[in-house]
Amino acid sequence: MINPRNIIRYFSALLFCVVLLSDVKGQENDFQIWGQVSAKYKIGKKIRLSSSMGLRSYENTRLVKKYYADLGLKYKFNKRISTAVKYRFSDYYFQDVVSTHRFSLDAEYSFKKWGRARFSIRERVEYEWLVTDPVNIGDDSNLRSKLEMTYDIKKSKIEPYISLEHYLGLNGKRKGLTKLFRLTFGAEMPVNKWSDLAILYRIQKQIYTANPTTAYILMINYSVDIN
Repeated sequence: MINPRNIIRYFSALLFCVVLLSDVKGQENDFQIWGQVSAKYKIGKKIRLSSSMGLRSYENTRLVKKYYADLGLKYKFNKRISTAVKYRFSDYYFQDVVSTHRFSLDAEYSFKKWGRARFSIRERVEYEWLVTDPVNIGDDSNLRSKLEMTYDIKKSKIEPYISLEHYLGLNGKRKGLTKLFRLTFGAEMPVNKWSDLAILYRIQKQIYTANPTTAYILMINYSVDIN
C-alpha cells in the first residue's frame, strides 16, 4: 500500500532543493497567462477521448509564446489505475515560428486518504521533436512525475486543487538532470451540467539551463463533457 505521507515528504524535499538551486543561479522572472479549451467524450465505460486547444503568452504577457492542439485517449483498468496516450501539435513564436510534434504516454494511480482529500500519482514519458528547416532537426524527451491532490468540500461545488510536477531530462546535455519544477494550485467549479471552469496559479522554475526563468502563470481552463 502506498503511503501518502512518504510521497508528500519526497516531493516537499524535492521542491525545497529545487528552490535553493534556482535561487543560486539568479533566475529571471516572467508573468504569463495560459488559456485552454478542452472537450472529452466517453467511449464505453473504460475509454475516454479528449481534445484541447490552448494559447500561452510570455514576456509579462506582451508576446504570444505558443498555440497548440492535442488529441488523447485514456483507458481505465479500474477505479485506481489508468493509462493514456496523447499527441500534441504546437507552434512556438520566438524569433520565428517553430512547429513541434509531441507524443506522450501516461501511467496514473489514484487513491483516497485523509477524509475528503483525493490523491493521484502520474508518470509521463514524452518525446517531442521540432523542425526549424530541412537541415536542422531537434528533439527532446522527458520523464514527468506529478503528485496531485483534490479536496471535496462538503456541500460545495468548488473543488480545490494542488499539484507538484518534476521534469527529468532523458536525452541531450541535460539527461538525468532536473529541467523544470512546477507548483500549481487553484480550484475547479461547474459552469453547468456539461462544462467546468478551472482557475489556477502556477509557479514554474527552470533548472540547469543557460538563462533560467521563474514563471508566475495564471491559468484559465474551460472543459466540456460531450456525453
